[in-house]
Amino acid sequence: MWLTDLLRKLTKGPDVGETFRDYIGCYVYGTEVSGSGQPQYVGAPTTVEQLETEVRAYLQDFLSTQQQLDSPDARTVQALLAALPQRLAAHLGGDMQQPFIVLGGVEMFVRKGVRQRHKQHGKFVE
Repeated sequence: MWLTDLLRKLTKGPDVGETFRDYIGCYVYGTEVSGSGQPQYVGAPTTVEQLETEVRAYLQDFLSTQQQLDSPDARTVQALLAALPQRLAAHLGGDMQQPFIVLGGVEMFVRKGVRQRHKQHGKFVE
Protein backbone atom coordinates (compact mmCIF):
# COMPACT_ATOMS: atom_id res chain seq x y z
CA MET A 1 0.00 0.00 0.00
CA TRP A 2 2.80 2.44 0.86
CA LEU A 3 4.47 1.98 -2.55
CA THR A 4 1.24 2.65 -4.46
CA ASP A 5 0.64 5.85 -2.44
CA LEU A 6 4.17 7.01 -3.18
CA LEU A 7 3.81 6.32 -6.91
CA ARG A 8 0.46 8.15 -7.03
CA LYS A 9 1.91 11.20 -5.33
CA LEU A 10 4.97 11.22 -7.57
CA THR A 11 2.93 10.98 -10.77
CA LYS A 12 -0.23 12.90 -9.84
CA GLY A 13 0.84 15.07 -6.95
CA PRO A 14 -0.73 15.40 -3.52
CA ASP A 15 -4.45 16.17 -3.16
CA VAL A 16 -5.53 19.64 -2.01
CA GLY A 17 -4.20 20.27 1.49
CA GLU A 18 -1.95 17.19 1.51
CA THR A 19 1.80 17.58 1.69
CA PHE A 20 4.55 15.59 0.02
CA ARG A 21 8.10 16.61 0.87
CA ASP A 22 8.44 20.28 -0.14
CA TYR A 23 5.11 20.42 -1.99
CA ILE A 24 1.47 20.87 -1.06
CA GLY A 25 -1.72 20.30 -3.05
CA CYS A 26 -3.69 23.49 -3.65
CA TYR A 27 -6.33 25.23 -5.71
CA VAL A 28 -4.95 27.40 -8.49
CA TYR A 29 -6.91 30.30 -9.90
CA GLY A 30 -6.22 32.94 -12.49
CA THR A 31 -7.24 34.25 -15.89
CA GLU A 32 -6.66 33.30 -19.50
CA VAL A 33 -7.66 34.97 -22.75
CA SER A 34 -10.06 32.54 -24.45
CA GLY A 35 -8.13 30.08 -26.59
CA SER A 36 -4.68 31.57 -25.92
CA GLY A 37 -3.32 28.73 -23.81
CA GLN A 38 -1.28 31.18 -21.73
CA PRO A 39 -2.79 31.45 -18.24
CA GLN A 40 -1.91 34.17 -15.75
CA TYR A 41 -1.94 32.66 -12.28
CA VAL A 42 -3.24 34.82 -9.45
CA GLY A 43 -3.18 32.61 -6.37
CA ALA A 44 -2.75 29.11 -4.96
CA PRO A 45 -4.70 28.70 -1.69
CA THR A 46 -4.73 25.36 0.10
CA THR A 47 -8.29 25.36 1.49
CA VAL A 48 -11.75 26.12 0.13
CA GLU A 49 -12.13 28.92 2.70
CA GLN A 50 -8.93 30.61 1.54
CA LEU A 51 -10.00 30.11 -2.08
CA GLU A 52 -13.36 31.78 -1.44
CA THR A 53 -11.74 34.72 0.36
CA GLU A 54 -9.14 35.28 -2.37
CA VAL A 55 -11.58 34.89 -5.27
CA ARG A 56 -14.04 37.26 -3.56
CA ALA A 57 -11.29 39.88 -3.13
CA TYR A 58 -10.16 39.41 -6.75
CA LEU A 59 -13.69 39.85 -8.13
CA GLN A 60 -14.41 42.84 -5.89
CA ASP A 61 -11.19 44.42 -7.16
CA PHE A 62 -12.45 43.80 -10.70
CA LEU A 63 -15.71 45.58 -9.84
CA SER A 64 -13.84 48.55 -8.39
CA THR A 65 -12.09 49.07 -11.74
CA GLN A 66 -15.32 49.10 -13.76
CA GLN A 67 -16.50 52.44 -15.07
CA GLN A 68 -20.16 51.38 -15.19
CA LEU A 69 -21.57 49.10 -12.52
CA ASP A 70 -24.62 48.39 -14.67
CA SER A 71 -22.63 46.82 -17.51
CA PRO A 72 -23.32 43.13 -18.29
CA ASP A 73 -19.90 42.04 -16.96
CA ALA A 74 -20.34 43.96 -13.70
CA ARG A 75 -23.83 42.52 -13.19
CA THR A 76 -22.50 39.01 -13.83
CA VAL A 77 -19.76 39.48 -11.23
CA GLN A 78 -22.22 40.94 -8.71
CA ALA A 79 -24.53 37.93 -9.16
CA LEU A 80 -21.56 35.58 -8.78
CA LEU A 81 -20.42 37.31 -5.59
CA ALA A 82 -23.92 37.00 -4.11
CA ALA A 83 -23.79 33.20 -4.45
CA LEU A 84 -20.03 32.61 -4.37
CA PRO A 85 -19.89 29.71 -1.85
CA GLN A 86 -22.51 27.74 -3.79
CA ARG A 87 -20.95 28.51 -7.18
CA LEU A 88 -17.48 27.51 -5.96
CA ALA A 89 -18.82 24.27 -4.48
CA ALA A 90 -20.57 23.43 -7.75
CA HIS A 91 -17.45 24.23 -9.78
CA LEU A 92 -15.13 22.23 -7.51
CA GLY A 93 -17.52 19.28 -7.63
CA GLY A 94 -17.80 19.38 -11.43
CA ASP A 95 -15.48 19.66 -14.42
CA MET A 96 -12.72 21.99 -13.29
CA GLN A 97 -11.31 22.17 -16.83
CA GLN A 98 -14.25 24.44 -17.71
CA PRO A 99 -13.90 28.17 -16.92
CA PHE A 100 -15.31 29.40 -13.63
CA ILE A 101 -16.58 32.60 -15.26
CA VAL A 102 -16.11 34.24 -18.69
CA LEU A 103 -16.05 38.03 -18.96
CA GLY A 104 -15.51 39.67 -22.33
CA GLY A 105 -13.32 36.92 -23.79
CA VAL A 106 -11.32 36.45 -20.59
CA GLU A 107 -11.84 33.20 -18.70
CA MET A 108 -11.31 32.91 -14.96
CA PHE A 109 -10.31 29.38 -14.01
CA VAL A 110 -10.14 27.46 -10.74
CA ARG A 111 -8.23 24.17 -10.85
CA LYS A 112 -6.33 21.80 -8.61
CA GLY A 113 -2.57 22.04 -8.60
CA VAL A 114 0.62 21.68 -6.59
CA ARG A 115 2.92 24.37 -5.27
CA GLN A 116 6.07 24.48 -3.21
CA ARG A 117 5.54 24.87 0.53
CA HIS A 118 6.67 28.02 2.35
CA LYS A 119 9.46 27.84 4.92
CA GLN A 120 10.24 30.32 7.68
CA HIS A 121 13.13 29.80 10.07
CA GLY A 122 13.59 26.23 8.84
CA LYS A 123 9.96 25.17 9.42
CA PHE A 124 7.10 24.80 6.98
CA VAL A 125 4.28 27.32 7.43
CA GLU A 126 0.96 27.21 5.59
